Amino acid sequence: MNKKVNYPIGKGGLFSLIVAAIFSVAVVGGFTASAGEPKMVTADDAPPEAALKAPFDITNPDRVATGKKQFNQTCAAWCHGKDPVLFVEREGLDEQFVYKTIRDGGVGDKSPMPSWGSTFSSEEIWELVAYIKSIGKW
Repeated sequence: MNKKVNYPIGKGGLFSLIVAAIFSVAVVGGFTASAGEPKMVTADDAPPEAALKAPFDITNPDRVATGKKQFNQTCAAWCHGKDPVLFVEREGLDEQFVYKTIRDGGVGDKSPMPSWGSTFSSEEIWELVAYIKSIGKW
């Protein structure tokens, strides 16, 4: 009494449908598919413009101190120096502009500033902004 079941889409089509359903559940559930292990989507995976608001108070002394330490270990060592004249007592800078410049690099041929967006997390960039703002007048 074995009855043969005929699938209208065929065995290969059914397998593809099952794989597509599993992939859809993984993506909707907050995971991205890649070679190897699934990766949870984080805030750093969000579109770049979503990071243009500081996730903390940038006048917080602990964040400023962390930004200063990071600045002195990287930015000062590579380019700006320990007392960056480009920023000390500087007026008129905008937080988002400084953030985007660190993340994306300088714009145009006149700026040698490289992009640091793949080196620093969004939070680390905001800590750098906090430090730079603390030595400026903006």
